[in-house]
Amino acid sequence: MTISIITVLYHTEDHHLSNFSFSISKIKEPTQLLMHDNTNHNIGLSKAVNKLIQQATSDIIMLANPDTLFNHDIEQMVSYVRSFPTIGAVPTFIEHDVARRFPTMTRIIITFTTIGKCLGKSVKTEYDKVKSKRIEQPGGSFLVLSRYAVNKLLEDGYFYDEHFPVFWNDVDLAMRARIKNIDFIRFPIRIHHSGSHSFRTVTLERRLMMFYSNAGMIGFTKKWNMHPRIIQIILFVDTIVSIIVTSLGRRRFRDSILKFRACLQ
Repeated sequence: MTISIITVLYHTEDHHLSNFSFSISKIKEPTQLLMHDNTNHNIGLSKAVNKLIQQATSDIIMLANPDTLFNHDIEQMVSYVRSFPTIGAVPTFIEHDVARRFPTMTRIIITFTTIGKCLGKSVKTEYDKVKSKRIEQPGGSFLVLSRYAVNKLLEDGYFYDEHFPVFWNDVDLAMRARIKNIDFIRFPIRIHHSGSHSFRTVTLERRLMMFYSNAGMIGFTKKWNMHPRIIQIILFVDTIVSIIVTSLGRRRFRDSILKFRACLQ
């Protein structure tokens, strides 16, 4: 038995790649490393992962960002997933936590608007700070899946929906996994994840466009019938509120304007 490790590079620094290779060397079980570099010709994270998934030959598939650091302890996750193939496993990240609840229209509004952040702190905390071992939305920075789970997701014709090339693809995957009775559990195995280095090479406007547009949040809410038109209207109102608050000297409103413009794309 082997582990197929899938990673996608994008302006990845040499020391991260070196550390990643060192981490893989700590795994005692044979591994199949599948890597795609999006730096010179960016086909999108989702498409790159989908191509690599088709090449995976192992009974265990592990998605891992190239800026993660881990050791052989992750084999505990592998053993668990082998025993319970309908459950995917994620580690505990030292620097930050990417586990969240499933999004709803209310959670999206509370999390991504100025008004929501001011009035809905408890809802945002409940969405962002998942304390239980069983989680709903694991993120794709480091995820261990069985061949069974991957094949169930591939029944849709893809692993990641390529309509979401960078953002919200992992959220969509979690929603589809729920329909297929695939769960996710968080292990107390701690790993490092530097996070977001590649996005420092992308302008703020471009990042917001990818996150909020039809290639991101608005497209996701359309696919899952989460009232995208209402969300667009609320983002417009939120932009106006941000401008008013800024006129009082309390906040920059450029981000809100860019978010609203992106959600119309």
